[in-house]
Amino acid sequence: MAAAFADDYEISADPGSIEEVTGIYGTGIVGALTTPPAAPGSVQGDQLFSFDDTTTGTTGTFVGYVSTLVGTNEEVLVTSDVSGTDAPPVGSVFDTYIIGGSDFENVYSAIPSASGADIVSDTLSTPFGDYTIPVTFDAADVPIVDASGVPLGNGVDFVPGSALTLTTITGIPPLFVALQGDQLFDVDDAAVRSVGSFTADVTPTADVAGTHTEAALVTSDVSGTAGTAAGDVPPVGSVFNTIEIDGLENFYSDLPTASGGDVSDTLVTPLGDFSIPAMAAATAEAPVSVDLPDGYDIVAVPGSTETFTGVNGLPPLDVAIQGQGEFELESGGAVVGNFNADQTTTLDLFGDTTQTLLVTADGSTGTVGTAAGDLPPVGSVIETFSVAGLEDIYTDLASTTSGGQVLSDTLVTPLGDFAIPVTFDLPGNLATDLFLSVVP
Repeated sequence: MAAAFADDYEISADPGSIEEVTGIYGTGIVGALTTPPAAPGSVQGDQLFSFDDTTTGTTGTFVGYVSTLVGTNEEVLVTSDVSGTDAPPVGSVFDTYIIGGSDFENVYSAIPSASGADIVSDTLSTPFGDYTIPVTFDAADVPIVDASGVPLGNGVDFVPGSALTLTTITGIPPLFVALQGDQLFDVDDAAVRSVGSFTADVTPTADVAGTHTEAALVTSDVSGTAGTAAGDVPPVGSVFNTIEIDGLENFYSDLPTASGGDVSDTLVTPLGDFSIPAMAAATAEAPVSVDLPDGYDIVAVPGSTETFTGVNGLPPLDVAIQGQGEFELESGGAVVGNFNADQTTTLDLFGDTTQTLLVTADGSTGTVGTAAGDLPPVGSVIETFSVAGLEDIYTDLASTTSGGQVLSDTLVTPLGDFAIPVTFDLPGNLATDLFLSVVP
C-alpha cells in the first residue's frame, strides 16, 4: 500500500491478532437503507496491524480502527503506533477497494505531516499498470461542524464541551468518510447561560463533493433537567444532524416524547429559513421482533436497555442507530435461550426499516447451532428489511460443520412466504484481508 511519504508499505493484519468487532451496518443483501456516509454491508472493529516499509526495510506494528466491506473494501484509521520507527502517523487513513471482484484495485491514503498539510495519494492498480489518480479529498481531515445553533425547539442551543474521542470509522474514501466517536456538550439558553450538559455519540462526515455533516445521538444526561420544555437538556435518545453544502445548512432535531417525538427540520439559506416536514428519527431506536421462518421469534429481552454505540445517516432522509442489546429466542412465547448482539436499526423518510444483528455472545441456556430452535452461533448475522407491508428475513449462521455458513433469505408477503436463493456469506468472508499487496 502506498503510504505517500517517500515510502511504500505492505500492510496486513498482524499474525495471530483477532479483530475485535464493535459494530455492523446492513449487509447489503436487504440492507439497502444503509446509505453513505456509512458503508453498507460493513463490519467495524479494531485490530493490530503489521507494516513493512519496502523502501527502507523497517517493520513494526500499529493499532487501527478498521471497517470491512466484505470482499470489496477495507479502511483503516491509525490510532496508535506500537513499534517501529517509521510507522504511519496516528490519524492516517488507508483504504483499498477491489472493483467488482476484478483485478482492478484502488488504493487511497491520507497521511498527516509535520507541516500540517496532509499528504494524499490515490493509485489505481490494473493488469495493465498502476495509475495515479488526481485527488484532493483528505479523509484524515474531516471538519467538525459547529453544533451550536441547532434549533432544538425548546429555546436552547448546545455547544461542544470537550474534544471528540474517536471510537471507529466507516466509509469508502476518496468518495466519503465518517468518523465516529463520543463527546460532551454544554446546553445554553437564549441568554447564553449554561442549563446543563449531556454526552452523545457523534459522527462527523465529509465527501468528495465538499459536503460536511455531523450527527449526534444523546447517550446520557450529565446535568440539568431532561425534557422538551424551554431550557431543558435533550433526553437520552435524542437525534441531531447538521448538513453543510454550498453555503446551505440544514438543522435537524428529534427529541423523543411519550407521544412519539418533537421533530424540527430547518433549512437555512441566503433567502431565509424554511421549516421542512420530517420523520421522527428516534423511531429507529426501537428494535423490532424477528419472526423467523422456522417458527421461532427473536425479541429484545423484556426490561433490557440497548446501549447506544453510534449514529449515522442523513436525517431527515435516513438514520442508522447502532447499539448493543440482549435478545431472546422464543417459541410460542416460551424462552428457548438468549444471546447478545451488536445491532443497527435504520429508518428512512418513507418509513422503511432495517434491523441488523451480529451475534457476539450466547447465553448459558439453550443449544447453540444452526437447526430450528437453536441459538444463533457467535458471528451469525440476522437481518430484516420491512417496506410497504413486505418483509425480507436474511440469516447467515456461522457454522464449523456446514462449510462455514448456513444461509437463508425469505420474503414474507400477504400471498405467502418465498425462499430466495442467496450465496452472500458475511461471517465466512470476514476472514478476507485486503491489505496484502504493495502498490508503488
